[in-house]
Amino acid sequence: MRHSPLYASILAITMLSIALPAAADEKEVHLDLWVTAIDGVTVTGGWDHDTGNVVNPFQRVFDAELGLDATFPFSGDEPGIGSNLVGSSITMNLLQGLGAWNGSGFSASTYALLASYGGQDASSATGGSFSFLVTQGLDLHPEYTLSAQSGDPDNGIYLAAFTVAAGSNAVSDTFWVVFNLGMAEADHEAAVEWAEANLVPAPGILAAAAIAGLTSARSRTRRR
Repeated sequence: MRHSPLYASILAITMLSIALPAAADEKEVHLDLWVTAIDGVTVTGGWDHDTGNVVNPFQRVFDAELGLDATFPFSGDEPGIGSNLVGSSITMNLLQGLGAWNGSGFSASTYALLASYGGQDASSATGGSFSFLVTQGLDLHPEYTLSAQSGDPDNGIYLAAFTVAAGSNAVSDTFWVVFNLGMAEADHEAAVEWAEANLVPAPGILAAAAIAGLTSARSRTRRR
C-alpha cells in the first residue's frame, strides 16, 4: 500500500517520539515548543530539550510559570523554542487578547503579556511578532512578562494565543500558552486541561493515529 507524503511525515515524527526514554512514564517533563513543517504548513509540537525528543508532534497547548526568579517577579522564559528547520526564518505571532482563569474557563483580562526576543517586542494588547533564524541545535528562550496598566499584576493563571510561520510555509494553527503566576499547581493543571479540551479541535485520523499513546507523556513538571 502506498501512503501519502503527509502520512510518511507523520510516521517519521512519531517514530522520533517513540524514542522517549521509558523513564518519562514515571516522571513527566516540561515540554518546549517544537516548530517544523509538514507538506508546506508550519506545525507545532511538544519537545523535551533535555533529551532532544519530540514527545507530542502536534501539541497546541503549553504550560509555563512566571515569577520563578524573584529578581523578575512577573516574567519567565518558558516555553523555549526548538526547530529542525535550519536556515529558515521563523516568526512568532502573539495574538491580541489575554485570558484570565476563573475556575471554569477564561475571561478577558485587563493585563497584557509582552513577549520579547533580540530587542523585538510583541504585546497581547495590540498583537505583534518577533523573528529569528533557526541555527543548528537551536534552543531559544524568549522572555514573557505580565504587566498591568498601573501597579503590579495580581497572581493568576493567564492564557495567551500565538501562531508561528517558518520560511515560505503556511502559518501554523493557533496554539496557546497557559502561564501561571503564583497559583496552586492543581489550578494550573485544571486550566491547561480546560484549554486542551475546549480550544483544540479533534485531530484528523492520521494525526490521531500518530499521537495515540503519546499525549500521556505531556508534561507539567518543571525543570527549574
